[in-house]
Amino acid sequence: MNSIIFLTILLAIYYYIYQGFYDRFEEKYHYYFYGFIVIYIILLYIYHFEYAFFYRILKNVYDVNNTPLYSFNSMNSNAELFQSQYPYSSGTGNPYAGFNIKETLLNKQNGRCYACSNFIMKGDLQYCKLKYKNDLRNGGQNSIENIGLVCNGCFKFS
Repeated sequence: MNSIIFLTILLAIYYYIYQGFYDRFEEKYHYYFYGFIVIYIILLYIYHFEYAFFYRILKNVYDVNNTPLYSFNSMNSNAELFQSQYPYSSGTGNPYAGFNIKETLLNKQNGRCYACSNFIMKGDLQYCKLKYKNDLRNGGQNSIENIGLVCNGCFKFS
């Protein structure tokens, strides 16, 4: 109720100022004021009648604002998968000790490059690159099934 009273008082003040000093007002000031009033009414409607939606939007803004630029939670999100593939690392303090995604992908791809199907030797793993099969921008998932190991030559030409 206070917000409606505030809006009414604001409109009355604007009306009386305009009546007394109409020659000083340019047309653009009317547009600014009416734009403010429209936005205020929309926010008022959303706040009173769509409170859950309004709360989720503001909570989203708050969460995004407090999220660090670089988050390191991708390893934690796939922790169960890694634990199931490498159970011997469970006894150590680091659940990812001994895990090498390039070796895992090389075994999964039968020792071949994902792009050209040439053999990749274990000694050349340091020169190989990881590449998404279906790019994240095109709707690909951030999972190990969507990552392929490509040789250095294929990576340069992609």
